[in-house]
Amino acid sequence: MLSFQRDHFVDSEDLVFPYFDDISGTLRGYRIFTACGTVNGRIFRLEDHLNRLYSSAKQIYMQPPCSRDELTQILSDLVERNRRETKKEQVIDIIFSGGLQGETMKQSGKGAHLYIVAQPMVSPPQEFYDNGVALATFSHQRMLPGVKLLNYIGAVIANQTVVPKYNAYDALFICPQDNKTILEGSTFSVFFILKGGEIVTPPMDGRILDSVTRRVILELLSHNRDIIMTETPVTLDQFHDFEEAFLASTTRNVLPLVKLDDRVIGSGKPGPVTRKVMNILNEYVRTY
Repeated sequence: MLSFQRDHFVDSEDLVFPYFDDISGTLRGYRIFTACGTVNGRIFRLEDHLNRLYSSAKQIYMQPPCSRDELTQILSDLVERNRRETKKEQVIDIIFSGGLQGETMKQSGKGAHLYIVAQPMVSPPQEFYDNGVALATFSHQRMLPGVKLLNYIGAVIANQTVVPKYNAYDALFICPQDNKTILEGSTFSVFFILKGGEIVTPPMDGRILDSVTRRVILELLSHNRDIIMTETPVTLDQFHDFEEAFLASTTRNVLPLVKLDDRVIGSGKPGPVTRKVMNILNEYVRTY
């Protein structure tokens, strides 16, 4: 597969981040990105991803490496080149890196560097969708939640500690201020189904990332009269009210959640509401 490095296409395996020519990205961590996937050879919800990427750049005073139109054309060319070589869907990370002056914290007046990493899309095994997965709670809130930074230290630590402790699939972040308010997963959003069938999900209150998949689910369910969806704070104190739960992301779509730490959610199996949301999203993605 091909990727893109600054101003030219390269084999994905040969993609590199120059060290001395990108000190602010390498040493200062001045990098942002968005991860998107293709569906039927098109990038799924590209405009949403670009909105978040350019908004992230603005929030941290980063000058983008190119215009949205230029980036859109590069992405179109990249997807098409890869599609000619393989029929597999692609997961694509668009990265803006650096732009500061040397080793200082000052702007250089130049734009960040552009890197686009393309790889084959790999989804979780079918058994995860059939049986559901477990998450382990971890006290952590991402830095600058409104910005998709290339900083996953919280997720890394969680996967060395609580995840193996509970033999979990991944980590669910809990607000460090009260150690009970549920925020988001390491790389996904979370949804809980209460008794009676209402779906609740943590709100966009400045503490979680604006997930594109989350946004899609909210849009789809807003047109479904059979499902009530509410954005509201969710806490661990409500655990016994959870009948079902699921997580959602670009590479997973909807994945059932059946256990949190050592406690089973509902029946311990993917429930009917989760299945319904899964089917609604899968159908939307299939026909995108």
